[in-house]
Amino acid sequence: MDSLLQADNFLKLISKHLPDMLWAKDLEGKYLYANESICNNLLMATQDEVIGNNDVYFATREREKHPENKEWHTFGELCFNSDYVVLEHMKPMIFEEYGNIKGKLVYLEVHKAPLHDKNGKLIGTIGSGRDITAQVLLEKKTEKLAYFDQLTNLPNRQKMLLDISVNSPTACAIFNIDEFKEINDFFGTENGDKILQDIAKWFLKFDFETYRIDGDEFAILYYEDLSIEHIKHNIENILSLFEEEQFHIEGEIIHIRFSTGIAKESKNLLTKADIAVHYAKENKIKISVYEENANIEKKYKENIAMATSIREALIDNRIICHYQPILDIKTNKINKYETLVRMIDKDGNLITPINFLNIAKKTKLYSHITQEVIHQACNTFKDREEAFSINLSIDDIKDSNTVQEIIKTIIKTNTASRIIFEILESEGIENYEEVVNFITQIKALGAKIAIDDFGTGYSNFEHILKLNVDYIKIDGSLIKGIQQDKKHKIIVETIVDFAKKVGSKTIAEFVSDEEIFKNIKEIGVDFSQGYFTGKPSLLD
Repeated sequence: MDSLLQADNFLKLISKHLPDMLWAKDLEGKYLYANESICNNLLMATQDEVIGNNDVYFATREREKHPENKEWHTFGELCFNSDYVVLEHMKPMIFEEYGNIKGKLVYLEVHKAPLHDKNGKLIGTIGSGRDITAQVLLEKKTEKLAYFDQLTNLPNRQKMLLDISVNSPTACAIFNIDEFKEINDFFGTENGDKILQDIAKWFLKFDFETYRIDGDEFAILYYEDLSIEHIKHNIENILSLFEEEQFHIEGEIIHIRFSTGIAKESKNLLTKADIAVHYAKENKIKISVYEENANIEKKYKENIAMATSIREALIDNRIICHYQPILDIKTNKINKYETLVRMIDKDGNLITPINFLNIAKKTKLYSHITQEVIHQACNTFKDREEAFSINLSIDDIKDSNTVQEIIKTIIKTNTASRIIFEILESEGIENYEEVVNFITQIKALGAKIAIDDFGTGYSNFEHILKLNVDYIKIDGSLIKGIQQDKKHKIIVETIVDFAKKVGSKTIAEFVSDEEIFKNIKEIGVDFSQGYFTGKPSLLD
């Protein structure tokens, strides 16, 4: 008897001091027993008060103390419901239960089992509960970091991939913001982020689960078995509504446009939607449907193959330079060359820039090609007397490694006084402080600057003045049509007259025959470049 009493006291001691909640209830959910932990931390009652009452009684009582907040205490109601689940299944069960306790959200890991008397008769349930709030919130925070975009709070690409694998959607649409880089460059990334947040809020107006899967890309999933025509019509409506939406940055009204890719596939859904949206971007169309453009995957694979070929060509020294002569019209002598890049494939075929430079830009290989061209051209002309030009993109000028390589190479080869760097006027050079800094640097070394393709598009005579340009290369489209179109001739005459007044020299491109040559000579162009003067070729 003494041992039993001791055992009973020991059990009470454990029950009293154990931080876990312990309890027993009858078949009506009324407490038969409750330890101090559940009394103090959940029921807000003494042990004497607990016996004979249920969870709802204590939840209601506690909530009545704070009538202004109906969510003050809700936990007991959830506990009450799980009791019936255990009795229905007649086996031990584990629950993750949550609710408000005194206005604070709490999560419990709850173990419950049927309770029988010594004769095996079912008399109720027995349970224990442990506070796992900190663990659950940490897991939720980790999940949010892993699966949700921190800027817009939308689910991200990883979450989308998970949802695709688990829920098997029928179709996907990806929305890529047109020219978002320009918004960031012009208004700053802070304003660009605000635009992204506003776009996210706009998408949430619809019933779709919206994802932000990349910096300037949003996506939605379809789960109904809709036809491509139906989906496309739906997307057209979304884009139409969006085009009416106005976004504001520092008092300016901004209109956002999308290129959209749609895929309705059972396998590789997101990949194929990606391919479709890239096709839409490249071809400047609003909507591209993967099924309608069966050849776009082929094109996608061809681009990947070309990127691989470029990398291999760089490694194997198969990026080479050809040089096109530039004729001094007054002296009728060739005293300049333009450097033109070529690639030789594994079969020995010569690949022209139009077939690989755009892909090189998209795959971050362009700067490597530029540096190889700089090295080859400078070493070719270090022991020659002629001047030579090299084309640079804005990306080249903004790349510090490329600029450093340029400066190092022209100093090492002693070619600074004969090199001319051609910059495309159409690339929006007025927006880049890097251009001015670069020009200042290389002009200090003796190099010269040419503005390429001048005379069409965004041509701005102010560029010539601001950038201290030495040569103006007149766009070939003007030169080719100079005999047939009087307007072309007037534009060329205007450019030549302006160049003379500011001390710049002019170079006419695409001079393909004698008649064009006579025309530009009569106008007063300083230099001629084209097949009439000479084709691009290797130099000894």
